[in-house]
Formats: sequence, C-alpha cells, structure tokens
Amino acid sequence: MPNQWKPLSPLEQIKPVITRMWKTQCTDTEILQEVHKHINTNQYGIGLMSLRAIQKSLGFLGTHQQGHMPESIQKVMVELQQIYPNAGTCEMISLLFHEKQMSVTRSVIQEYFLLYEPELICQHKACRLRCCHFWAAGVNDLWAVDQHNKWLRFRLALHTGIKLFSGKFLWIRVWHSDHNPQLILTYFLDAAEEQTHNDPSMENFGITNTQSMLRQWHQLDLVGMLQHRWMQHKKNIMPKIMWSQLHHQFTPGFESILEEGLSTDDISRLVFWWLFIPWLQQELDVYWDHVNNTAKHHD
Repeated sequence: MPNQWKPLSPLEQIKPVITRMWKTQCTDTEILQEVHKHINTNQYGIGLMSLRAIQKSLGFLGTHQQGHMPESIQKVMVELQQIYPNAGTCEMISLLFHEKQMSVTRSVIQEYFLLYEPELICQHKACRLRCCHFWAAGVNDLWAVDQHNKWLRFRLALHTGIKLFSGKFLWIRVWHSDHNPQLILTYFLDAAEEQTHNDPSMENFGITNTQSMLRQWHQLDLVGMLQHRWMQHKKNIMPKIMWSQLHHQFTPGFESILEEGLSTDDISRLVFWWLFIPWLQQELDVYWDHVNNTAKHHD
C-alpha cells in the first residue's frame, strides 16, 4: 500500500527559511506557514511535528527544551557583560539568543541579576523615557542616514542608514573617516534606491544627488523636484535614537579596548586601522543582526 503522506521537502530548500524565521523568534506555526510558501505543496508536504523534528536536528531548541537556570548561564553572561556592560534584561535575552543560540526566559535573567549583579538593578532607568510618535506613510517611504563622530578621538567614524517605518538598520559601517561622499554613497547603493531622509552633512551629498537622479531618471514627472529631505540640528530623530542606544549598549565595552590601543604614532595608527576596523565591523554586523531580528516594542 503506498504511503498516504507526501514526502518531505529537501532540507537544503527549507533550511534557509527555517533559520531566518527562527532568528526572528517566530512561533512554530508561523514558521510552518512561511515554509509552505517556499515549497511545492503539490509534491512535498510538511507538518508541525516534522518541522519540530527538523528544528531539533538543526539545534534550534526551545526555551523549555534548553532548560537554562542562573547557574548554567553564568559563564556566558560574564563573557557578554565584558562587551555589553550596560545591557539590561531585554537586551541580554536578545544577546544570548542571537550571539550564543541560548533561549532564556526573562525570569531566569532577572534571577541571575538578583543573585550575581544586584548593584546593576539600582541603575534601572524605567519610567525615565518619553514616548513620542514618528509618522511614516509606509514601508520604504523614508530612509534616514546619519554619521556618528563620538569615536573620532580614536580616528574612527561610524555611519548608519535606517528604515524609518520598521526601525530596522540598513547598514552600520565603520571606517577611519566619514568625509568621503563616494564611500558613503556605496553604503546607500549596496542597500537600495528609495527616498531618503538625511542629516545635512557634506558626506551625504552623494546619496541625495544619486537618489534624486535615479528617481527622476525612472519617473520623468519628478524632474526638477527634490527627492530627499535635509533634517537640521537634532531633527534627524531616528538615527539619533539609534546612536544613543548604541552608545549605551555597545560602545562602553569596546571603548575600554580602544583606550588601551590609542596611539599618536602614524605607523601604529595604520596598523591599528588594519587590524581593528575589520574586527569592529564584524562586531557591528552581529549587533545589527540581533537588533534587526529582535521584535520592537508594541508602541
């Protein structure tokens, strides 16, 4: 008697989908629905139990399956706190998941802080933030770009692009300068060609001119009309929020490393750039990945 069930789709076809959805912490049902969109359902089939078996074989275990306690996460927490000394409960849950593939409940993290880091709880900043609304017409309606010069004393400059509707990063790049419009333009071209919302700095001219040219080229009725918006002093809100969060969450641990390697000697500085910039870019990519794959607060 032939098997009444359809065969499973090849793993190499559905693994990227499962991995991407798992990183965004979707439920098994949501992952299954997305998998069905990427397979030929007339030829292949997959159910919830089969999906969970595949996830287990890939090492994608749930929170209860991993069963972490404060004692089991102590070594990893100490390691992460060296790089992210100001990370709170929510941030640490995200870091553990995206950097260490550890799914830990909020109660376990809070219990850990009570046992091992009680002084950090006193620095809690709840109820000190103001809630404001930012309006965007829809997805890719506006992109915001901005530079960050707080690390110029280390001869390092950061630049970012953000989707304003979703709040997700388009890029975070580090280089020894942010005054090269051609370099900044490559960040934009690598991301895409949508309307932008810029900080009025010289390095962003390449983005704004290219944005206007591309849109006017493909839509003639836009000729003579600006396709970007300059935001004056402290008006480029979303990137400023992002830099504030980066400064609080990411930079303290790295600044202590940078202070040790700070030198005014030209040869030492060139060697420093050659060694440190690729490593820091890799760390920024990890930060970019875990922020983009962490669900935003409902408001």
